[in-house]
Amino acid sequence: MAELSPEATPLRRLADVALVVAVGGIDLAAWGGDRQLLGGGSLPLWVVPTAAVLLCTTLLARGRFPVTVWAVAWCFTAVNIVVPTYFPVGYLLVATFAAACRVSAPAARLILAGSALSLGLFTYHNRLAGAAAPELRHFLVAGTMWALALGVAWGVGRLLYLREHRALATQARLAADAEAALIAQRLRLAHELHDSVSGAVAAMILHAAAARAFTPDGHPKVAEALAVIENAGTQAMSELHDLLGLLRAPIEGSHAAHAGRSAPATLESLIELNRAGGLRIRLDTDGTRPPNVDPDIDLAAYRLVQESLTNVAKHAGAGATVDISIGWRRASVTVAVRSRGGNGPVPQVARLSTHQGLAGLAQRLQTLSGTVEYGPDGTGWSVVSEIPLNPAGIQENVS
Repeated sequence: MAELSPEATPLRRLADVALVVAVGGIDLAAWGGDRQLLGGGSLPLWVVPTAAVLLCTTLLARGRFPVTVWAVAWCFTAVNIVVPTYFPVGYLLVATFAAACRVSAPAARLILAGSALSLGLFTYHNRLAGAAAPELRHFLVAGTMWALALGVAWGVGRLLYLREHRALATQARLAADAEAALIAQRLRLAHELHDSVSGAVAAMILHAAAARAFTPDGHPKVAEALAVIENAGTQAMSELHDLLGLLRAPIEGSHAAHAGRSAPATLESLIELNRAGGLRIRLDTDGTRPPNVDPDIDLAAYRLVQESLTNVAKHAGAGATVDISIGWRRASVTVAVRSRGGNGPVPQVARLSTHQGLAGLAQRLQTLSGTVEYGPDGTGWSVVSEIPLNPAGIQENVS
């Protein structure tokens, strides 16, 4: 809607200028050059054209300052008091329409009343100018024409105002409905995960713990493997609970479930778990982790290491060597995972791969304006990522 939005395309601005120029031209044509003052004497010829240029320039700002522009146009109508044959009605109608499109109902009614007052003055002086004609008919015709013009300008403006606000209300309602549907979908997913996956993981933990308890004199490797299974299940259950918390949390601020977790401690637990599974892992950290890092950045770095170690276990197998390096800088953090060697994949484990992990990881990092590169590096496989620590991610200055 051209009148409702202060922002306009070049074509719309050109049309706006054309409208204002047309209003000024019609005003000057209707004036006809009569400069006779009410108390005698005449007005300098340049006054009305200069005023027309100033009024047209003012009207161009009606989209941003509708009430101010209307007030200027309304004050200008007072020129009719001293030049009773000059009726600058076009400026007032355009300004009234622009204001009616944008202001509340009480303000719009005041603007209507003020405009009607000016048109009443025009009607009165128009009767004086047409004294040779039947006075009553001249008075009624002029008053009716200007009242209709004002009613149309103000009424159409109010209709556009109401249509715009109804559209905004509908948009807000649809957005609220969409958010409610998304929350309901997340809750359903949380219920399904709780009822199915968490039950299976809990059963795995219980059976591993029971098997370890009932075989106290068994082979050390068996006991160690059972302990790894139990620890992996416990960690999976902890992360599942975090995920359920995220799904059940409000849409905004949903990373609160991860905010209380210590990223370094969680990463160490992940590394120890994979070491127990047969991977040779070395962790190098360069620089100092800034305070108050956004939990989403911590989580993204953790997921990158987790996905990389999972892929090493699936495709390289036990015995693989993994070098993890984390470099903290003032504006970014770099996470690199490089692997080589290994005893080869276990077919049953390799078949579990969905081949979507790295693609999903790239999408996660993209939401943080981060980058990730992965592929063979000559001696093995590498995954390298850089995540910016933007102002939203660091709440204190880092020197």
